[in-house]
Order: sequence, then C-alpha cells, then structure tokens
Amino acid sequence: MTRLLGRLPRIEVDCDALGRPSRLRWEGWSEPVEVCNQWRVEEAWWRHPIQRDYYKVAGPRLLALVYRDGVDGTWHLERVYD
Repeated sequence: MTRLLGRLPRIEVDCDALGRPSRLRWEGWSEPVEVCNQWRVEEAWWRHPIQRDYYKVAGPRLLALVYRDGVDGTWHLERVYD
C-alpha cells in the first residue's frame, strides 16, 4: 500500500558523493536511507519547466519516494509506502 502526500512537504537531504540521498530529515525526524531506484522527469519546458530527479529510498523504518526539484534545488517527500 502507498500514501501519496498531497502537499509534497519540503525535506532536508544529506547526499552521498554521487549526489544521491543518504539521509532524510523532516519535522524533527531523521533516517539514513539507501537508493533503490532513480529516474528523471523533464517536461513542459515551453510553459513552466518541470525538472525532477526522483529517488525511491529505503531506510530501517521507511520506504519512500522523494525528489529534487531541478529548477529551484529543493527536496520534497512525495510518497510513503506502507
């Protein structure tokens, strides 16, 4: 089961040497993670550009989908898997 988060909260992310998430921090909570999968989405450049690097990550208590917004550089939590 999965839960899509409606407001896509901003999170803080520590990255490894390759720029991939290695630790997520959000609302006082912190967890080390490993990347399971990654991909890039780029579209609608002629209107309002969307450029996102998505990462499915797993930690000791978490399986989630996060992305880095390539336009403004912020990180967001998009989905949490049960």
